[in-house]
Amino acid sequence: MNILFVRLSYIGDILHATPAARWIKEQYPDAKLHWIVTPSMVELLDSNPYVDGIIPWERDEYEAHSKKLHIPTMWRMWWELKAKLEPYKFDVAVDVQGRLITGLVLLASGAPIRLGLGGTKELNWLFTNYKTKPSTDHVIKRYVEVAQLLKEAVAKQADLDTPLKTVDNLLEPETLNNVSANKMYHMDFHVPSKLHTWAEEQWKTIDNHTSLNRGEVEKPLRVGLVLGTSWATKEWPQEKWYSLIKSLQYRANFVCLGGPKEATQYKPLMDSLAAEGIDQIMLNMLGKTTLQEVGALIESCDVVVTADTGSLHIALALNKPVVALFGPTNPKLWGPLTGTFKVLVNDELDCLGCRKRRCPKPDQYCMSGIEPVRVKKAIFELIGDRNGKV
Repeated sequence: MNILFVRLSYIGDILHATPAARWIKEQYPDAKLHWIVTPSMVELLDSNPYVDGIIPWERDEYEAHSKKLHIPTMWRMWWELKAKLEPYKFDVAVDVQGRLITGLVLLASGAPIRLGLGGTKELNWLFTNYKTKPSTDHVIKRYVEVAQLLKEAVAKQADLDTPLKTVDNLLEPETLNNVSANKMYHMDFHVPSKLHTWAEEQWKTIDNHTSLNRGEVEKPLRVGLVLGTSWATKEWPQEKWYSLIKSLQYRANFVCLGGPKEATQYKPLMDSLAAEGIDQIMLNMLGKTTLQEVGALIESCDVVVTADTGSLHIALALNKPVVALFGPTNPKLWGPLTGTFKVLVNDELDCLGCRKRRCPKPDQYCMSGIEPVRVKKAIFELIGDRNGKV
């Protein structure tokens, strides 16, 4: 059985979909699962043992033409995709994204069995012949429910030779206990072993630094700080990051993670810290890493502090303790589901989870109202107090 798995982008969304792909491969180990994804995300899946093949496709280019109504180019790109997928002779296509563009991918696949989400918009429902019931549950659970449609679909498709493997921990959602739920819904991300050595080499440049009167600290904590997000409204203010770092400087080393955008955006913060010598105990990796290198650095940390962004989900997939800061997005839908974590929100507001990319209120208080002292407290509640008082 050849399966096309469709979740084109982005970091967190792709990782959210990995439990669904794993469920399929554990139930149907002889099936070949190919994942179609935007090229910049291939790294996320490179070492995933449940993905037999990765098919890059320029989703962003297609959508750019779509927004400008470049119909001839869109038509050409779709036919090129159809020709690209045809040799695979897919029996099944699984769409956990639920958009028009992913519906068109299903159509291009030629698969007779097409699984998808219920209650979708953008006419996606036209392209699926098996759908889940509309749900407001966590997206990971919703994606696994799509995968579980495969049992029903295969039973109705007499010409598919698909031995079903019964695995004890693959239970129906309503029968899951905490242990089996952690297994079913845990995300997958794999760091190549060679990068573990690389990450340790980075830390060696600061691990033994004795500045800032830290001689009494036997082994500084390694704290990962994920600066910036794809939405301005999800970002924690720079002055809050500064206060948190200052409060931990005598007992921790830091690694700052983010992309090229954050390297420019957070330069004022980096300059302020450098002026006080704190750069000597900090790895500034903003704009300097691949996705797998980000994973290696996160895996080497004792704890990670992050807002709602892709590296949050990398940290959870790697089983690292995480303090997650949420505001305009709802953690019950997109936040941590398994692992060791604390989610902090500004409880004083009734507009949390608004999904707005521009805040109509002054000072974007859903994020700025999360105080560094709460974050510091959450860190030590997760990992235990070390080397003195919190």
